[in-house]
Amino acid sequence: MIAGYRISALMMIATLAAALVVTLIPLPDGPAIARPAFFTMTVLFWVANQPYRFGLIPAWMAGLFVDAIYGTPLAEHALALAVAGYCTIKIRAWLWNFPLIQQPILIAPVLLVYEFVLFWIDGVAGLDVDPWYRWLPVASSAVLWPAWAYLMERVARIEVRRHN
Repeated sequence: MIAGYRISALMMIATLAAALVVTLIPLPDGPAIARPAFFTMTVLFWVANQPYRFGLIPAWMAGLFVDAIYGTPLAEHALALAVAGYCTIKIRAWLWNFPLIQQPILIAPVLLVYEFVLFWIDGVAGLDVDPWYRWLPVASSAVLWPAWAYLMERVARIEVRRHN
């Protein structure tokens, strides 16, 4: 666990940029429906591991960045990531008591909250979104969480070893 180490802002930004690139890779319609929310999982990973350095305000700013890229109603993803970040901070102590393979039990509800906020804002804005595009990424992201969190931890440990 890297929660006890100080990770540089550059490392966090680099992993967020990599997750955004993976998220923006075009996919055919079939696989695109169930594309995991890599950027969201990365934000939640940093909120869980570095809550004093990457808390609600950085999560909100990351969401504003995604809103600008996707052209969605301003602050839609920002609000969703801030709410999901808050939920992650609240379950953080429990998260570390679970083995990595069981953490999706706690992360799936947070991802559901994130998608529900997006769903609600889209409904208020009058946007029609296919429910499959909204809820399948929750399942795929929860299933992929152990591998993604493991990869993120390995990347972060490179910096920890470099500074020790």
